[in-house]
Amino acid sequence: MTDTFSTLIVQAQDAPTARAIAAAFGPGGVNMWTTPLSATGQEPATHYISSGYIPEEFVSLAPCTTWEQDETGNWIASDIYPGDAATVYAYAEMGGLPISLVTIQGIFSRADCSPQEPFVHMGRMGLKIVQPAADV
Repeated sequence: MTDTFSTLIVQAQDAPTARAIAAAFGPGGVNMWTTPLSATGQEPATHYISSGYIPEEFVSLAPCTTWEQDETGNWIASDIYPGDAATVYAYAEMGGLPISLVTIQGIFSRADCSPQEPFVHMGRMGLKIVQPAADV
């Protein structure tokens, strides 16, 4: 199996659960979604991002949308895959995680995942990395 590049952005409310699920899949899932994002680049974080190469078998479980820009620069979704929440739920259940299928479906419905490079992806969503407040 090969690894596939993916950028996955989840809403801040979903980040702890998404982290727990990813960590249950193995050591490669630990420390995902630790980079905070917001529209202003300041707290509070509204989203968290994780980006990099992911084993193909895990990428096939996550929702994914391919995006293209039209001639005027608008982003158009060209290929939408909703993910496989039922299989993720089964893995979570086997791992002893107290997470419902409805919760996973909710996370998937609010997530924005694509093969875009992280800064392109963040730009499309109007998000910036949250910078820590300067000590004065």
